[in-house]
Amino acid sequence: MNKSDVIVIGGGIIGLSCAYYLTKEGKAVTIIDKGPAFDASSHANCGLVSPSHALPLNSPQLLLKATKWLFQSDSPFYIRPQINPQFVTWMVGFALNVAKQKVMHSMHGRNQLLMASRKLYDHWFEEEQLECNWSKAGIIFVFKHKKTFENYQLKDEQIGLLDPALKALPLTGDALFKKEPALNETVHGGWWYEIDASLKPDELVRSLKVRLGEMGVNFSNETSVIDFDLKGGEIDAVKTNRGDFRGDYVVLATGAWSPLLTKRLKIKLPIIPGKGYSLTMNKPGISPSMPCIMEEKKVVATPWNESYRLGGTMEFAGYNATMNRVRFRALKKAAEIYLKNPYTDHVTEEWFGWRPMTNNGLPVIDFSDQYKNLVFACGHSMLGLSMAPSTGKLVSEMIIDKETHINPSFYKLRGNLN
Repeated sequence: MNKSDVIVIGGGIIGLSCAYYLTKEGKAVTIIDKGPAFDASSHANCGLVSPSHALPLNSPQLLLKATKWLFQSDSPFYIRPQINPQFVTWMVGFALNVAKQKVMHSMHGRNQLLMASRKLYDHWFEEEQLECNWSKAGIIFVFKHKKTFENYQLKDEQIGLLDPALKALPLTGDALFKKEPALNETVHGGWWYEIDASLKPDELVRSLKVRLGEMGVNFSNETSVIDFDLKGGEIDAVKTNRGDFRGDYVVLATGAWSPLLTKRLKIKLPIIPGKGYSLTMNKPGISPSMPCIMEEKKVVATPWNESYRLGGTMEFAGYNATMNRVRFRALKKAAEIYLKNPYTDHVTEEWFGWRPMTNNGLPVIDFSDQYKNLVFACGHSMLGLSMAPSTGKLVSEMIIDKETHINPSFYKLRGNLN
């Protein structure tokens, strides 16, 4: 029997962040990770650390666009034909969350985690010297068309109301191409968020695991959770293919897989998998100097020292693990519209991962009502990397019953149901 103060289920960036702050508070932590690493959404996403993403996806405009995109296999938002009552319920919830008051609620909750995490990342890299291609060059949202560029101003103003530091710098003409020379001459404009940053996610995960090992965290890799032993309103043991694990607390940080685990506990989580794709390759001859978000196509190009990645799109296909070649072609086609050298032929990795999507854009960071030693840390949608440090810190504060650095009420399970 393995015994720790805290069992963290999930070895992605959220689970690692929870372990980091719990260990800082003197807790003995074991991380249970089923692996392999490339299955995790932390592995090959676009590496954005982006407070600029405070606005949730919920909007009447997106719903309108989505109805046009739904069954176009190369669209930014694609639904694979399926019979799935959970998905229908989720979509109804998404539609209900487009009301202005609900969007504002989600925006404030997201902003807390994003801004706190951005500051904590600076602290991580100063204190821990983690190697992961950390860049503070910002992120630029680029637009092919004048109309969409100008329409984006409303979003920027909404975000800026949260904090003046979140306001973007609008750029057109020579100012745009001076800021980002990799853009082709047909791009009309861009909005540059200086506060944003980027990193290489797999390198961060690898570096953080090494540091956690030095701090005394115990890793149980290639370990799958089979069931739970329940006793007296608590999880008494986590049963796995490598034996039983006991802890005073259990943190569930398994991203899009979380609803499959909580079924065994008869707990419903408001999370469905949203499939994202990426292509990693050698850097093109003229590479962007910072991540470029091709907003009209929902595709991102991120440069690093030795490599380059195109990623994005959203495919709702349940847990279907088929590689959709159309989605990879869509990434390349989008990049061709905006960039002088959109990609190279030397592709080093084709990847997809499941984002843990909630229908209001807020994660679940909360104690379970049914089992008093179970803590949820999941449902970060497309922002797990951007929200990880603050999530980990909040989980540690909740477990040790310490005053929290942000308001936890936004992330309650009861307020986040389908």
